[in-house]
Amino acid sequence: MRTLTLSLSLALFAVACGDNGNNTSTTGESTGAATTGTASDGQTTSASDGPTTTGVDASTSGPTSESTTDQPTTAGESTGEPASTSGAPPVCGDGNVDDGEECDDANDDNTDGCVADCKNASCGDGFVGPGEACDDANQVDDDACSNACAAGSCGDGVKQMGEDCDDGNDIDTDACLSTCVNASCGDKFVAEGKEECDDGNDVDTDACVAGCKAAKCGDMLVQEGKEECDDGNMSNADACSNMCKSATCSDKVKNAAETDVDCGGTDCPDCANGKACVDNGDCASNVCKANKCVPLTLTIGPCVAANVTSAQAYAAVIMPKCGCHVGGSGGLTMSSAATFKANTVNIDATMASMKRITPNNIDASYLLYKVHGQQNNVPNGGGGTMPLNGLALTDAEKCSLINWVKSGAN
Repeated sequence: MRTLTLSLSLALFAVACGDNGNNTSTTGESTGAATTGTASDGQTTSASDGPTTTGVDASTSGPTSESTTDQPTTAGESTGEPASTSGAPPVCGDGNVDDGEECDDANDDNTDGCVADCKNASCGDGFVGPGEACDDANQVDDDACSNACAAGSCGDGVKQMGEDCDDGNDIDTDACLSTCVNASCGDKFVAEGKEECDDGNDVDTDACVAGCKAAKCGDMLVQEGKEECDDGNMSNADACSNMCKSATCSDKVKNAAETDVDCGGTDCPDCANGKACVDNGDCASNVCKANKCVPLTLTIGPCVAANVTSAQAYAAVIMPKCGCHVGGSGGLTMSSAATFKANTVNIDATMASMKRITPNNIDASYLLYKVHGQQNNVPNGGGGTMPLNGLALTDAEKCSLINWVKSGAN
């Protein structure tokens, strides 16, 4: 009896301690056989009435399962537990900010704060994000998009393509206009310190001339409505005065072709005696001596002074020698003493610049020059010597006419 009891005890101990024998029992699993021993009477006796189980259904029998704790788990094989996800690559767009990602908003919108490759939006990433007007992904600051992702525009202080300049202001009187165009003559803006005017045209007869200079006398440009001439010099002696006025015969200045103030030359009246002259044509007397106009004098022979009337002169000279004028030859009618006087005294000569007869002045009586053959000395005088019929006057006859004039041509 003792022997049976001892054997049973040892068997139970072995089971409890997990003997490494072939029939090792695993906690929670069936042992598969009962433990036996030898009774004192020499027969084999079972230690129990059935299979011994610990915390499991004793109905399960068979070989003892081996523990899996000592075997490696292969990915993809069923082990009875969930597979581990540690070491899997991050996925941009799953909404989770994984290692290596700056953001993940689970969308493909590149205009918000999180752009492609799960990067935070920034100037230079090539996407126009919040607060950006543009993004050209380069570091060129003078193109259409600046390095601050601001759209290039005139007035931003950066010279960009298509701009001549950009000084960052809207002042149109400096070197760069508010339109980002270089200031230039003709742009209608007066560049301070460089231009006197700018009327935006190329007309040189208005108040603003070439080079954006204010028109002025002496610039050789005739300002319409203001100047009569402009010869570019400061000489009053030429045809254009220092006031840019054209020379006239009444401006009280010796200028242009005048030989003296307002006389002489080709355009003004002949000069009076005593005025400067170049030749006889400058003088009213038609006599220029030593560059001075002097009176014209009639050269006569010796005459004894006498008082002669119109009737006496007509009877002594006109009737015998000037019969051609009875009928009015040459426009001069002397058919009687009365007509002789009426048609000669204080009457302008037809051609010459002199009276036919000037009482008391033989040097200013054209008919006396005609009878003495000196008509060409008289301004505009000419023609043949009187009388024209070849009947030249004698010295006595000439003296009769001279004395008649000196007597007052009465």
